[in-house]
Amino acid sequence: MKRRGFLKAALAAGAFPFIPGCATGNGSCGDKVRLACIGIGCQGWNDIQEFAKTNNCVFTAFCDTDMFAPHTQPALKRFPKARLFRDFRKMFDEMAGKIDAVAVMNPDFSHFPATMMAMKLGLPVYVEKPLAHTFEECEILMAAEKAYGVVTQMGNQGHSGDNYYQFEEYTRNGILDPKNVAKIVTHMNNPRRWHKWNAKKTIPMGEAASMPATLDWDTWLGTAAYREYSKDYVYGEWRCWYELGCGCLGDWGAHTMDTTHRFFKLGLPEEIKISNVQGWNKYVFPMQDTLVFKFPKTAERDAIDLEWYEGVNNRPTLPKGYKFLGWNNSIPTAAGSTAKDAQKLVPGKEIYMKDGTVWQGGSHSSRILRVGAQNEKLPEFQKPTSTHWNNFLLAVMGKEKAHSPFSVSAPLSQVFMLGCITQYLNRDVKFDPVKKQFIGDEEANKLLKGFGCNTPRKGWEHFYKI
Repeated sequence: MKRRGFLKAALAAGAFPFIPGCATGNGSCGDKVRLACIGIGCQGWNDIQEFAKTNNCVFTAFCDTDMFAPHTQPALKRFPKARLFRDFRKMFDEMAGKIDAVAVMNPDFSHFPATMMAMKLGLPVYVEKPLAHTFEECEILMAAEKAYGVVTQMGNQGHSGDNYYQFEEYTRNGILDPKNVAKIVTHMNNPRRWHKWNAKKTIPMGEAASMPATLDWDTWLGTAAYREYSKDYVYGEWRCWYELGCGCLGDWGAHTMDTTHRFFKLGLPEEIKISNVQGWNKYVFPMQDTLVFKFPKTAERDAIDLEWYEGVNNRPTLPKGYKFLGWNNSIPTAAGSTAKDAQKLVPGKEIYMKDGTVWQGGSHSSRILRVGAQNEKLPEFQKPTSTHWNNFLLAVMGKEKAHSPFSVSAPLSQVFMLGCITQYLNRDVKFDPVKKQFIGDEEANKLLKGFGCNTPRKGWEHFYKI
């Protein structure tokens, strides 16, 4: 059988035709990991540069549906030896046996099919956050991780930084006791890189621009329902559409909620409340809203509420004694906060404990500190030994354990998906964390599969089978 026919038959059967020696982290892939990258511009280019810094990989293939567009040029110029593709399916077909691992860095709605194909081929995979676009896709990826046994990692970089190691150590020694947590507040109040047009006005889909000659539009759409090209879908604007992205929550929640979700073992919420909504419609995410995720009591802790604030003017009340001092230096001070300080609030979190203390920290790898006690000497914790990108490569080589595998990052991403559904419905919802279904809410349950048509486009259905 020819290679192409063999691959198609193997994928249809849910089997993988070749397994790199390092697929499961047994360390037999040689001195450097042969890495294929899907999505090489914007965030993809940032990731490529970080992977390059590790000196633990070589780039064997680049795939981008808009290959040779301006945003892909930096990667093409720096790594001219990589094979180039516009369709990841063709890349896997032609590069069989020449790839050790894959980095998936395309838009949210495109993560799933590329990730599933890589896993079915026995390839370790690094996937940008949020892990997928729907609750169901996250569920399938967790099952696929178990079925195929490959190394996996989601690209929430802070999960290999100070924040990760501090939470790991402080929860282990009781400094951050989940039983003592009263509530968690998270927020992203910066202007967004997308939503460049006013979502309160008529959705501007009549403002389509000429499609770039470099773009393979049909492949760019992937599993999404077909629609005509519009400039309001591409180059980052996809993030604000329910049918294509996961909004501000999917973009920033992975950086502000990740360690609290993991080390406080939050799991899935039983109720989500929404308020303070501005700019709502059923096409794009609101410009502002507040969500409250209510996580049920477990044997290890009491019930915990997690509040999420998004929108430039939708700021949480700051804890007493808070004053912002800089992007990577959000240090609480003994002096009270002022209105001027509040204007400088950056993405981050505050953790309110039952004993009255409050911990505050920024986003990504930022450490957390007790408000009003910045001079207190806190216990030391292990310092990061590698970046998040290098942690993945070393896990592929069998030298470290991946910090954010799908078993950890999929449930976190599912919290985002439930929040997105709540934003779309613009009403409170109740959810059963065990059955993984909304309670008595048929409309909401349909959205667990996604927005719009709720089913993958014809020709893409097989990616949803393990």
